[in-house]
Amino acid sequence: MANASEERRQRGIEDGWICVGAFAGAHGVRGDVRLKSFTDVPSALFAYPSLHKGANGPALKVKLLRDAPDGFIVRVDGVMNREDAQALKGTRLYVSREALEAEDEDEFYLADLIGLEARDASGAVLGIVRAVENFGAEDLLELVLTKPLKGLGRHAFIPFRKAYVPVVDIRGGFAEIAFDDWVETHISERDPDDMEEGAK
Repeated sequence: MANASEERRQRGIEDGWICVGAFAGAHGVRGDVRLKSFTDVPSALFAYPSLHKGANGPALKVKLLRDAPDGFIVRVDGVMNREDAQALKGTRLYVSREALEAEDEDEFYLADLIGLEARDASGAVLGIVRAVENFGAEDLLELVLTKPLKGLGRHAFIPFRKAYVPVVDIRGGFAEIAFDDWVETHISERDPDDMEEGAK
């Protein structure tokens, strides 16, 4: 199982920097670039003081031109043609973690959850938080479990609700998970036919 620091790095969180978007290639022939935002409110990407090319990389001047179905169309200072724009494809944009500081010390950002140890109420380690996903209904913590769970394997998606995640201790480096409650509820919601199929 990957360690917490590696999970954070893979998810675009490293050395005090957080990935908030990425270029997706050229748009048209004038040097415009497609940009995907990874922030909860996509347009919030343009409210940060500066966007950097890579963690601790050079600051880029990015001008919003218009919305697009999968993000935005932007103009990047110094990019003059389609070839230059296409060369940016896959480049991640970062902001300093300091730019995302919560106003209250008890507040945190979803990105802060990535890499935390997942523990049960007794303090036993269940695994780590690999990612925070949202498939349309609510935020889910993706856990990579230390031990595979029968019928589910090594990955579990826990609803980010107080009932299932009663404690988040960013400074302590862990989130408490009501894992047994989740397992009981999750299994009861599964189709009996699926359970029988999985048991074969």
